Amino acid sequence: MRKFRRFLGTSVAVFGLAGTAVITGAGNASADPNFTFSVDRVGKSFSIEVYNNHTRAGFADWNADPDHTVDPPIPGDALQVRDILGDGWGIEAEAATQDGALGYRKVSSRGHAAVYVSPWKTGNIAEGTPIVVNVCAVKGSKSQCGSAYGLA
Repeated sequence: MRKFRRFLGTSVAVFGLAGTAVITGAGNASADPNFTFSVDRVGKSFSIEVYNNHTRAGFADWNADPDHTVDPPIPGDALQVRDILGDGWGIEAEAATQDGALGYRKVSSRGHAAVYVSPWKTGNIAEGTPIVVNVCAVKGSKSQCGSAYGLA
């Protein structure tokens, strides 16, 4: 009986430690960045929301038409990024016509601490021209990206 109790006690201790290791391991794995993207549209303008492990990290904003109802006014055919999470990752975005021929612009929060809002990058693109906006969470040479299509 004594041997059985010792065996039982040792087994419980070993399985308890193994269970703890599994739980701890799962916690570490979830700390790795897992970026997801969501698009919020208002007319021809839209924001691509960037999430790091379900926490909002930033935005890439495309503004199709000028908005003079706000101060300062927002230009049309304009791109901006907002980095709002101090996670060590930046937000970078590029916009161009879908055929790549016109209207290329790039904005980035690289080199800036969160919270950072880039200046608007703008230029004229013919009304109704299809565009694509690519947004990436960036850190050194690493990136995780998403995109959305719209109109100028």
